[in-house]
Amino acid sequence: MSDKFHKLSNKWTISEKYNASQNLDYKKTIVDICSFSTVEELGFYREKTIYSKLSDILNLNNLMMIMQIEAIQFFQNDIKPWWEDENNKNGGLIQFDIPIQHQAVYDSIYQDILLQILGQATQEFRHINGLRVLDKINAKQDNRIRIELWMDIDPKDQDESIPKLIDWIDSTLKKHIIDIDQTQFNKVSHKK
Repeated sequence: MSDKFHKLSNKWTISEKYNASQNLDYKKTIVDICSFSTVEELGFYREKTIYSKLSDILNLNNLMMIMQIEAIQFFQNDIKPWWEDENNKNGGLIQFDIPIQHQAVYDSIYQDILLQILGQATQEFRHINGLRVLDKINAKQDNRIRIELWMDIDPKDQDESIPKLIDWIDSTLKKHIIDIDQTQFNKVSHKK
């Protein structure tokens, strides 16, 4: 690799999860798209592909797709986006929803959160294995997107990183959504 490239802290893989029938194996609904490990590769994927805007990825403006992307996923260092992966099984996730009334800022929230995680903006981000953004538009319970931070630590444990990550998410959302009162953060453990 040339000295002109700027290495990220980790290699990241973008994958897509597709809607599928309920009897299909979950792992078969996920397709790895590409991997990158430099700022320049990330810039290329953001500029030349659909991964720069949620509105393009999830086709929020086109609900008539046959094979709709249900989630876009960024996971580091070959960690798979399922609970059973060795790096995930003793951890968990923090998830939160953003209602459709804030659809105009979905792209900017997605970019802000994604770039801070990929750039390892704070020490607490070392615990983040991956980021998933799920399309919950036209779901039975409200219209929204869901953002999940998958971690190598259980969010129900008393690790000091958890409140710091939640504060970071909250302040990031408030930068984009002035009238958001209180976001509900759901902590999910992957431990059996």
